[in-house]
Amino acid sequence: MYTHSLAAALVLGLPTALGAAPIAVDTPQNTVRRINDNYNRLDNACKQPDGAPRGHYYCSGVTLRMVDDGPFNPWDYSPYALKTGATSFSWIRKDLSTSRLIRPAGFILRTPQDARALQAPVMETGFMCIYSFDGFTGPDRQAWGCGAFKQAAAAGRWSETRPEGYQQRSATTPANANAALAWGSCDLRKIDTPTQWRAQYSHLRPPALAPTSLNRIQVQQCSWNAEQAADWDAMIQVHEAPGTRHRDAFARKELLNEFLLRNDTHGASAEDGSARLPFIDAFVWDVHSTYVASTRGDTRKARPTVGLKPAQAFQRKLYAEGYAVPILRLDFTKPASQRFSYEPKDQVIALDDAALEPAPKPDPQTPQQQQQPGDLVASADWVERKPGELGMGRAEKSLLLKLAPGVKLSPANVDAIYEALEARYGDSPQWLHDEIHAGSMRAQLQCLAVRHPNASQWQLEPWRPVLSPAQMQSANCNPVRRLIESTRWSVLERDGQPLKAQGSEEPLFGLRVVPTSLGRQASTKQLYAELFRQEGLDPRWQEGAEASMELQLGCLLKLYNRKADWNLEPFRMATSVAQTEAAKCNP
Repeated sequence: MYTHSLAAALVLGLPTALGAAPIAVDTPQNTVRRINDNYNRLDNACKQPDGAPRGHYYCSGVTLRMVDDGPFNPWDYSPYALKTGATSFSWIRKDLSTSRLIRPAGFILRTPQDARALQAPVMETGFMCIYSFDGFTGPDRQAWGCGAFKQAAAAGRWSETRPEGYQQRSATTPANANAALAWGSCDLRKIDTPTQWRAQYSHLRPPALAPTSLNRIQVQQCSWNAEQAADWDAMIQVHEAPGTRHRDAFARKELLNEFLLRNDTHGASAEDGSARLPFIDAFVWDVHSTYVASTRGDTRKARPTVGLKPAQAFQRKLYAEGYAVPILRLDFTKPASQRFSYEPKDQVIALDDAALEPAPKPDPQTPQQQQQPGDLVASADWVERKPGELGMGRAEKSLLLKLAPGVKLSPANVDAIYEALEARYGDSPQWLHDEIHAGSMRAQLQCLAVRHPNASQWQLEPWRPVLSPAQMQSANCNPVRRLIESTRWSVLERDGQPLKAQGSEEPLFGLRVVPTSLGRQASTKQLYAELFRQEGLDPRWQEGAEASMELQLGCLLKLYNRKADWNLEPFRMATSVAQTEAAKCNP
């Protein structure tokens, strides 16, 4: 299925025996530049070298798969993918509003056009179909996930090697190298435009309102052909403006689409996914997300995760297989031109000669403010603080900072010390998750440099608010903005029996929140940030719909501000402020 030339293999020096040098197809700097270029390139007329048309993925956008870490490889076919016969990816580009992926870490496939330019192995075939939104794909969809959900195939027209509709599609699928696999059920249903898609699906209701789980867009939507440029155009237009009468939890433009690639069915790679190894361009982690969605085929409960550690584990595993690619950061809050970035400190393998060179030692005569960052900080350790000790009414953690011998904290070198501290410890889960006020750690350190420059050690807490320098000094560098008095999880019950999710033995949980008087005056954004900091990593915080908890919280803050306590339930399917308020905060 996956092809590359013998010449390319020789150029790259593909490993033929254990112990061969790892393959690095491109430098990290070029890799991040190419991927950013692809993300921003709105090329809707991709072609293979002989001029045959290809789908948009071939030369533009970024194809990625976000996955968990565990006792397996990230490129492995999951048990559910093996049952389906295909594996789910997503495709993102500048003209899509996608800002939330299904996991915080994963890998990026090199575009065929980039691979050819780099004389690297080219993934020429295997691309099947793409859904405008998550397609609820699995073995119960025909055509290896691209067909109808739980509908019997017409007699005599279905087989494992030739899905229903291939005969009808042959005239419209471009005659290219992937024509035998590309297929979409939208054409079979005579849906070729966004207008036709909306006419077919705009009336469907979200799961919370539908009489059955099948009466929703996620399940009913058709798939677009991966090799038809017009289908890609329609997919983008539908994703950006689905036009649904009843907001569907999965049909929203900030969420992902689903791009299906056929599993390799030849040789040893038929079970383990190793056929994709030569085509991995980079690993990636979303710096602003710990979201882990519950997906079909999961064997364990989803838990919020900081993406850096899984990405680093992925990089090590690929390196062990003989390939060296960088870890990139994905930041949906930055301009599109800077969507991906490369940070040497994220890497756990040597990617170029510079990574192998030791850091220069400081000149003894160099002023403190010009010392190398690595020589300024002796240690920084997270220490547990008792409930109430920091004025927050709950156990918290502090970062205990000690400087190197002879280094003093002062306004002259505070920025250099902060940069050293952030470079070495800024990717810790506590710092990444708890610094909900941007610049909090720097502001505290700047305050301490003025107020307590001669201390032997300093304690910093990333959750503290950022105030003016005068206010920071007045608070002794330890400002507190306590918005939540207490929280408590409990199992939801009906008639004395635990409520359970449909088709599951897992109980449903609710979260009781008691805000402070200051919290009742805060904005929804401020209050939600503090609530998520305290409870968002709890495994019971798994939302039935994107932003459901934030919508409920904002509704309670507005409509029931004086109520003694508020009850939020993650399973609820709120999709808009109006819907949430109309349901009295219980959609």
